[in-house]
Amino acid sequence: MQDGKPTRGRRPRTSPAQSRPAAGPDQPQALAREPIAIVGAACRLPGAPDLAGLWRLVSSGTDAVGTLPADRFNQAAFFHPRKTEPGKSYSFAAGHLGEIAEFDAPAFGLSPREAMEMDPQQRLLLEVAHEAVEDAGWPASRLAGRPIAAFVGGSSTDYAELRLSDHAGADRYFMTGNTLSILSNRLTNVFDLRGAGQTVDTACSSSLVALHLAVQSLRAGQIEAALVGGVQLLLSPYAFTGFSRAGMLSVRGRCQAFDAAADGYVRGEGAGVVVLKPLSAALRDGDRVRGLILGTGTNAAGRTIGLSLPNREAQAALITQVLAETGRSAEDFAYFEAHGTGTQAGDPVETWAIGQALARGRSRPLPIGSIKTNIGHLEPASGIAGLLKAMLVLEHGALPPNLHFSSPNPNIDFAGLNLRVPTALEQVEIPPGALAGINSFGFGGTNATALLGAAPPFAPMPREKAKTPLPPLLLTAHSAAALKALARRWQDVLASPEATPALLRGAACFRDLHPHRLALRAASLPALATLAGEWANGAQPTGATAGSARALAEGPVAFVFSGNGAQFAGMAREAMAHNATFRAAVEEADAALAPLTGWSGAALLAEGVPAELLDGTDYAQPLLFLVQLGITAALAEQGLRPGLCLGHSVGEVAAACVAGILTVQQAARLVVARSRAQHLTRGQGRMAAIGASAEAA
Repeated sequence: MQDGKPTRGRRPRTSPAQSRPAAGPDQPQALAREPIAIVGAACRLPGAPDLAGLWRLVSSGTDAVGTLPADRFNQAAFFHPRKTEPGKSYSFAAGHLGEIAEFDAPAFGLSPREAMEMDPQQRLLLEVAHEAVEDAGWPASRLAGRPIAAFVGGSSTDYAELRLSDHAGADRYFMTGNTLSILSNRLTNVFDLRGAGQTVDTACSSSLVALHLAVQSLRAGQIEAALVGGVQLLLSPYAFTGFSRAGMLSVRGRCQAFDAAADGYVRGEGAGVVVLKPLSAALRDGDRVRGLILGTGTNAAGRTIGLSLPNREAQAALITQVLAETGRSAEDFAYFEAHGTGTQAGDPVETWAIGQALARGRSRPLPIGSIKTNIGHLEPASGIAGLLKAMLVLEHGALPPNLHFSSPNPNIDFAGLNLRVPTALEQVEIPPGALAGINSFGFGGTNATALLGAAPPFAPMPREKAKTPLPPLLLTAHSAAALKALARRWQDVLASPEATPALLRGAACFRDLHPHRLALRAASLPALATLAGEWANGAQPTGATAGSARALAEGPVAFVFSGNGAQFAGMAREAMAHNATFRAAVEEADAALAPLTGWSGAALLAEGVPAELLDGTDYAQPLLFLVQLGITAALAEQGLRPGLCLGHSVGEVAAACVAGILTVQQAARLVVARSRAQHLTRGQGRMAAIGASAEAA
């Protein structure tokens, strides 16, 4: 099921994900080094279904690695303890998600048949991207038609490999369901994004290279926001057998990063997504910033003694270059999240590069670690997992323990390189200018580095006084079952000590309306939690009102269409920019109206109608007619249709049109004739409004 999570408290603003002004001659230069804000994030990782779970996992030093579930494929047919056995794997240890088959296809506008042919990686990515957008406080519908991009790191073709054995069973959705390019295009299609859609495959550095491309596009002014992520699922035995033949997998089944006993890595699966905007746009729009991307970069190892072997000089040069471009100092680093796979080839090379580029000149040792010791190596998604961990380190001001580190690797000169590996949770001071680094390198030689800064101070909304009534909790979902699941999730959230009334406003203001809806009212947050649990368990308690959009549409709903005087400068500009249904209805009506007026009402509304133009009825009334039809269409998409239409003044025309008394063409002729006739008498009379009681009047 995919029906969202509690939305973070946010500053009030006019519209989530507002559009940025078009890039002018000086803007690209101004954006060239602008910090990029992380305004939303989400993950589904081994042992961590969300960001809160990820912090609990890493801060507690939990090992989430186990054995791959038996239902993925017949492991007995592909297992052999001997490393040299052809076509076999000596390990199926993995950091895994468990059940991955469940997916709520209608929630994303997909048919069950198409969802069946889709690589589960696409399905997982859709769910996590939706949660990241909700974490940003952006109703997903408001992304539609905007220059927002999707950059995704992915390289696994496991699902396609399994499907090829049943080649006769493939249908029309096989190619789009099993092509790497569709990982990003599935996001651009479902969310109707109009920026770039690009899947990046540089093996283990894929998601950090995707991050780099997104940062470049944002700083060039090509897009206003970006979804950046990485995904991997372990569905096929063939990569296990291949990496076993190469001797890359750990016999013990753990990533023992930086340890003398490191004997290879253990594979992992999961997904992570971040939502990015330029910092200036995020602050202007009131976004809650989680962290700042200060610099990114990529390079290649070049010719090495083996294609899959790293180059320490190339890695050091890249880290040095990215740090120099930010203008910051190595002293500013609070933490560095290394690639840290736990191989005897990779760990000494990477630690040398980090020490050479950053740590040797510092006054104190640089803490390093690797999330792979907790969840395994997610290969193309490993960079995004490391980024999320580094972001949480800066958010919480603590260094998580690095697991499976007891005997330092003798090939790493920790003292000489001025590096240290925390093995217990450490509280640290995170000053305003603190940095964290993230490193990845692909086994083909593509390196990637990102530097992350702490979020700027955020002034939260003041807590309400005790006497202030709580707002209602408004929940919506795509199905009755999903609504119950969402109510249970909110029961847990509202029962926690950290719950605030701001969460209730977030649910009401920053989530799309779905067909199944629930409103809960109570005097306190604990009482709301109890109410949510009772309703989810089948009770009908006082204070709970549930219904569906269809029931609302069939109920006694009246629409009242206002007359001349309701207009205001810039009216409907935001709706034209952010609501595709509203925009389409306005443009359809304008096709009948524009030949009669000689001007385009849709264009005027999109640009922003100036106040002086609205003084005359010849412009004001046709524009009001267009706006009212647009609002009616937008409400209809949410399931709200009138059983009764009332109109005042020019509103009578739209009311008659919506009621089916007039066609759009007839209504257009009437509103133009009416507004022109009224405009001819402009200035020939006066009206007065007296604010007084009947007796005084």
